[in-house]
Amino acid sequence: MGTLLIRAGHVYDGVADRATEKGFVALDGDTIAAVGRQADLGSDTAARYEQVIDLGDGATVLPGLINMHTHMSFTGGDNVFHDAVNDTDTVRMIRIVENLRASLLSGVTTVRDCGTLPHLALPVRDSVERGLLPGPRIVASGAITSTGGHCFYCATEVDDEASMRKAVRAHAKRGVDFIKLFSTGGNLTPGTNSLEAQFTEREMCAATEEARRLGRRTSSHAHGTPGVRNSIKARVTTIEHCSFQTAKGIGWEEDLAAEVADSGIFVCHTIFRGVGKHANDPGFDFTANHERYLAVLKERQGLTRRLADKGVRLVAGNDAGVSYCGFADFPGDLVLTAEGCGFSAAEVLRSATSVAADALGRPELGVLAPGKVADLLAVEGNPLADIHDIERTRMVVARGKVVRAAA
Repeated sequence: MGTLLIRAGHVYDGVADRATEKGFVALDGDTIAAVGRQADLGSDTAARYEQVIDLGDGATVLPGLINMHTHMSFTGGDNVFHDAVNDTDTVRMIRIVENLRASLLSGVTTVRDCGTLPHLALPVRDSVERGLLPGPRIVASGAITSTGGHCFYCATEVDDEASMRKAVRAHAKRGVDFIKLFSTGGNLTPGTNSLEAQFTEREMCAATEEARRLGRRTSSHAHGTPGVRNSIKARVTTIEHCSFQTAKGIGWEEDLAAEVADSGIFVCHTIFRGVGKHANDPGFDFTANHERYLAVLKERQGLTRRLADKGVRLVAGNDAGVSYCGFADFPGDLVLTAEGCGFSAAEVLRSATSVAADALGRPELGVLAPGKVADLLAVEGNPLADIHDIERTRMVVARGKVVRAAA
């Protein structure tokens, strides 16, 4: 890979509120060597770098995006459950490879996978790390649900404290990066109850106790309030969705929200457009279920805003692979998050870069600074000034290698 100098009108480090004007990023192999202003480069720039890419004054370079909630083997279509239950492993693997390709080309250089069977996820993760397969780096889960529970088709099923501990230990033995707990039912799995807890508080605490002992972080899928409460008691690293859902819809629990904030638990809000992508498509047949989804989406946007106002640290993940959520959709879903939740562009971009890296416990990711990994996204325009520009991909660099050439 050698040395590479990238110049652009704006360079955003993933931390600040503003970008550096007329900046540069210098790479040495798969590592960032320097970040700064072009005026400080000197007159012998061309001689000091094996390759120089000048993106022009109209472009912005920022850290590669981190999608904190994906399901690599899911279809993203209108019948995800049927496909997940009936697909062969061969078909699942083909889909994983294609989903990773789409994700990488959109500017996502890291995905946290929240539910793919380890015998599929781990070989793909390792192949990407070894350079055998192009794709974003993968943070792979060992998922655990109750018997017949939400996402039973991509998780280990357990029913008591002892089997919970054994499942965590088995996943760690396989080499997963973190433990994913399906604390409540979910809408994607018929026959489960998203309003109620699938595990007791003791079972949840057993899981997180084992995970911490084995050096693994934990993530908890929680829609209904009982699942959120158990997740807090168990001191998980992240809560996915955190919907405070009741029979009447998306709720709010002031005391529990304060506990989430005070405990330092991150929330991955999983805001995504879904069928909303087709709002201007006259050929798309909107059903009553689709309309209900859009109504709930607005409620969840309001909830996400309230969580932020309460001091909860939010990370961005769009549940890629579930119904009508493709792996190339993440940049557009960041736009929706900014506009629908009332966040600044900088807040949303940090949630998909530096803050996401904090939640992963991966300080080498999510920031443009010397010594960090060379994962970069270049877009036309300045997404800090207009968040829509995050969709105008110009170039993607993963591990120091240009995987989508400058347009």
